[in-house]
Amino acid sequence: MPNVYDSPFAYATRNALRRVGVEVIPARIDSNLLAMHLDRLFSTLRVSCVLDVGARVGEYALWLRNNGYRGNIISFEPVAANFRELEKAAARDSNWHCFNYALGADDSVSPINVSNHTEYSSFRQINATAQERLGEETHTQRSETVEIQRLDSVLPTLPMKAADRIYLKMDTQGWDLEVLKGAQGVLGQVIALQTEVAVQPIYDEMPVMQESIAAIVAYGFTPSGFFPVHLDAQMAAIEFDFVAVRGAAIRDPRETEGQPASERSDGGSSPS
Repeated sequence: MPNVYDSPFAYATRNALRRVGVEVIPARIDSNLLAMHLDRLFSTLRVSCVLDVGARVGEYALWLRNNGYRGNIISFEPVAANFRELEKAAARDSNWHCFNYALGADDSVSPINVSNHTEYSSFRQINATAQERLGEETHTQRSETVEIQRLDSVLPTLPMKAADRIYLKMDTQGWDLEVLKGAQGVLGQVIALQTEVAVQPIYDEMPVMQESIAAIVAYGFTPSGFFPVHLDAQMAAIEFDFVAVRGAAIRDPRETEGQPASERSDGGSSPS
């Protein structure tokens, strides 16, 4: 997660230099790589509305503002205590709107597990990997019943324009594919998205990276970038932020013209 508490002066200086083609790289390089990527992506694709799903207390939206984005932001956060802080953060920003519910595959209500550090709150159960790699911050302190809506259902009611070019950011702790299942009717309006993909899943039944990427490609998106979120003590990745843009489906490189890989004489198998 980008650190919103970086110096505003540092951000202002970086943004000014960026306009003349110079990029200043801080020592904490991980989120800055994502910042550079999204600065270019938002400009190239003319992003005009960000759907901030799993907003917590507004860190991501504030980080986008510090990165120079001035367009519409619509944040979704189901945990009540987080939402109160989110509303405070957005209070002076007329282009930032907040909603106190989760997005998912169905319109429903469900208990959410609220962790010691609410960044890890999830509809899924935390597992031993999380407790071993990330510590007590991941422990569940309580359960809270929250509302879930399909993006299909709510998008027409949101404070946005019909012509808005949507960037869908998801940070729902193992729930991102459920968000996409509930958005299938409106994904054609999404020009790019961001999701967390797990190399080492930290929740029970959390999709692994390959499963998440395959699902997103099947929805018609093409990978644009991978950015580390957490590394373990041995520098192995736990999670990446995965950015994808809407485009032609990726073809299997083993395919030949008119002949899917599965029908080739070698069975389309990978070399051993």
